[in-house]
Amino acid sequence: MKYSQKLLLCLLCMLPGFVIATPNLDLPDLGDGGLTTMTPAQEQRTGSTVVRNLRRAGLIVDDPLLTEYLNQMGYSLLAHHDKDNLTHFQFFLVNDPGINAFALPGGYIGVNYGLFRETESESELASVVAHEIAHVTQRHYARAYGSASKSELPVMAAIIAAIVLGSQGSQLGSAALASLAAGQAQSQINFTRQNEYEADRIGISILAEAGYDPEQMASFFEKLDKESRLYGVNIPEFLRTHPVNENRIADARGRARLLPKSKITDSLNFHLMRQRIVALASPDKLRSEKQFQEDLKTKTGNELTATRYGYVLSLMRLEKYAKANQEVAILLKEYPHGIAFLLAKAEIEYSLEQTNASLDTYKYALKLYPDNTPITYDYAGTLLKAKKYQQADLLLNDYLKEPASNPEFYKYLAETKSALKQDAQSHEALSEYYYQMGQFYQAIDQINLALKSKSADFYTSSRLEARLAYIKEEIPKDNN
Repeated sequence: MKYSQKLLLCLLCMLPGFVIATPNLDLPDLGDGGLTTMTPAQEQRTGSTVVRNLRRAGLIVDDPLLTEYLNQMGYSLLAHHDKDNLTHFQFFLVNDPGINAFALPGGYIGVNYGLFRETESESELASVVAHEIAHVTQRHYARAYGSASKSELPVMAAIIAAIVLGSQGSQLGSAALASLAAGQAQSQINFTRQNEYEADRIGISILAEAGYDPEQMASFFEKLDKESRLYGVNIPEFLRTHPVNENRIADARGRARLLPKSKITDSLNFHLMRQRIVALASPDKLRSEKQFQEDLKTKTGNELTATRYGYVLSLMRLEKYAKANQEVAILLKEYPHGIAFLLAKAEIEYSLEQTNASLDTYKYALKLYPDNTPITYDYAGTLLKAKKYQQADLLLNDYLKEPASNPEFYKYLAETKSALKQDAQSHEALSEYYYQMGQFYQAIDQINLALKSKSADFYTSSRLEARLAYIKEEIPKDNN
């Protein structure tokens, strides 16, 4: 997302009365504008709607390894905070190189890959996630959105509209919006300051309780603040939405000093995932390969292992599979059960036309880690490419006994069912894919096709009709 588009998003969030005409946006009906806060059901519905729109605009990175890492970190923090809180959290990576993170009502927390890449320690990343968790558990955003009157509901619509319009290259008058926003600025700043201090206080406690270094929150914010002076007006988006000043940094640092010191060291997985982002997000594949090659000469310990992993990924992007195979063998010699390394090995084997070896590697990995999401995802995709539809069907049916948050699983299932001539199930799976992508009308079309299929028995038809009614309820009333 370009800076002008981010500025647009920031400005729109500051305009309670600002309305944009945005066709085909699936916006939630938040109910009675007289409510002082949103209900938990409204929070969840609002958050999930925004996530679907983000995904439809191509702004969510559905990388299973990165997503699993963020969720493991997020839930490790939650395990030490408010155990009675029943909010369902979901952590996801945003396809944006800018330095930003945000929370949505309902427990949805997004972290830009640019912010992840900027962090130098696991505690720095955890400090941002803990801060956003505090915003959710204290219901800061829910109260902000819920306190708006019905006429001010487009605040949420504006957030979504700015993202979607921005992804389509829409140009709106930033200067005019800035002028309109000026009158709202002071109340917005006051509201933000109060809630940011509270999120700092609670977030620091969460960090310490989870075993991370509580001083890293103030240190990371201070680092961003210093670096922002080099950007001029193009300061990191995180500082626009989470204003930092010397008093706030000092307060955070003072609170951290009162908490027990942590001796936690960065996990290998943190370094691996950070290098995964560096390798896969690099626009210059050749330059990336050379940089990793140079870094191998100077790194040690976990950083050396992670750098070699990044090197493997850069080689794979350049289709240098033989060399990549040699390098991943070095990693597996030291870490024979490393999930990221096993997945890289299996992908390399398939690319080298060693299909049976590749499938055996996936099978071995899944035996080590049953129901593991990244392994299941890559294994299913490779089975489909190898036209092993019966095996893919067994794998996916077993995994999808519990709903998946990654819509690609349902796309895989639809392809599998179609190849096996199970038309009703194929259309049903594709309907779920479209639903999670925020494409409700396409989802409805697929259910109607499933209902017309000769393979739809009574129980299947009953389930489909119930799902159809549910999806229709999700469609905003104004779009009917």
